[in-house]
Amino acid sequence: MELQSWLLYHLVAATDCNRVMQSATTGGGVYSGGVASNSRARDLGLRAQKKILGRVVSSNAGRSLFIDDSTTSLLDNLFKLMEKATKNNPNLDKKQPEKVLKNIVKLSIKVGLLQRNQQLNPSDDSKIHEIGSSLRAAAMAVVSFYELDFSFDRVYLTRSLERCRAAIQDLIRPYLTDKSQERCDQIFDFLTNSDFLDSIFKQNSEYKPILGALVEDINKALDAGHL
Repeated sequence: MELQSWLLYHLVAATDCNRVMQSATTGGGVYSGGVASNSRARDLGLRAQKKILGRVVSSNAGRSLFIDDSTTSLLDNLFKLMEKATKNNPNLDKKQPEKVLKNIVKLSIKVGLLQRNQQLNPSDDSKIHEIGSSLRAAAMAVVSFYELDFSFDRVYLTRSLERCRAAIQDLIRPYLTDKSQERCDQIFDFLTNSDFLDSIFKQNSEYKPILGALVEDINKALDAGHL
């Protein structure tokens, strides 16, 4: 199974390097035929691409990676949900949403580069399959908890996310630095935080409109086979 089948790799897709560098030079404001965008996820993606590509020396150095519209929307709505939750909950660190988003983008691009440069081994296929399986389970759980009242099961959702964390760590450990492994842990430490999960899935949650937008993005990704 290729990395496109799971969310972390679907964050990135091949495009011409000069187009990416043009976008990065203008602050990430040029995308899809020159349409201006203030998307935080896309801007972070462009900046990360520019930095990483400067260090890449290979036959593929003229290629880049890009965040597409559907995943940008999903990431932006996830960021909005995390941001609002941290602002209203004193037990949550207000700096974490930005860190989580940055780490998702950085880790996604690095894993994408490993696959593009054919640095992954055939034995990694089972790890990739496990990542996709656990992500789909978590995504479908979020949709179910949103659509069905009183269905929220934090233990089940946390277990799915922890499965995904473990599979990603197993995949990246032989290839990436300890810093990348720390980024992975930071992402899942926040997403599995009980205060965060309980606040967004509680009955009559004030975050339901934002969660609804995120669920719409998840449903699109599931329908398209990206999750």
